[in-house]
Amino acid sequence: MIKLSDRLQIIADRIQPSRTMADIGTDHGLLPVYLAENGICSSVIMADISEPSLDKARLNAMKCDPEIRGIMDFRAGDGLSILDVGEVDAVVIAGMGGKLIRDIMATDMEITLSVNRFVLQPRIGQGYLRKWLYDNGFDVICEDLVVEGDYIPEIITAVSPGKDCTDSALSSRYADRIIDFDADADGESMVWRIPPWIVEASGPVPEFLQRNIEREKTKLKNVMMAKVRNGRLEEEICRDISYLTALAEEYEHGK
Repeated sequence: MIKLSDRLQIIADRIQPSRTMADIGTDHGLLPVYLAENGICSSVIMADISEPSLDKARLNAMKCDPEIRGIMDFRAGDGLSILDVGEVDAVVIAGMGGKLIRDIMATDMEITLSVNRFVLQPRIGQGYLRKWLYDNGFDVICEDLVVEGDYIPEIITAVSPGKDCTDSALSSRYADRIIDFDADADGESMVWRIPPWIVEASGPVPEFLQRNIEREKTKLKNVMMAKVRNGRLEEEICRDISYLTALAEEYEHGK
């Protein structure tokens, strides 16, 4: 039986029992193999950019019982193009940049909107992805943080517009956080990179916020030491530090 890393286990837990799922950019295929072995999904699709890229997943699948292998499908292709409209209930896209995940989802909206649930783990560019999800009516029902080596990956679970959400309590909490949210800010802005609802996330929220506060303080120091001072940029960084500090205090007081 496959044992997942903490990051992949959280992603698996967010899938919930589903009829079908697809793992886009599956790499070794550990997640879909786990979901198949544990009966969480009745069929799984492992997708990667080329047939050679799928070989690692095939090797892991070969370790499963023949009956389990029978519910696995391997597809080579670009993004969601390997899917038919309405073919899967859930899609995982993990370990890519936020802009790339956004572009994958935006390429064919008919396919994208036919999927009920997306579990997304962008390595960079998280703000651009959140902004796109918000602009296109997706309901972010929860976010998770997890320590993985020196990093704290962010896992975003979103439900497509008009789809049923079994996590209604989570969904309403996140919706409440958006009421006074600056939706007009671009994806590079701090409110999208680290949104106000991050205090509702599971995992090491204080450590995550403190790391980002220290990163912004270092950035401010470097800007202030430049030969030519940039007052506008200094003010922007100070505003971001204040925003992050307020989130950290809110989390601490809400514990």
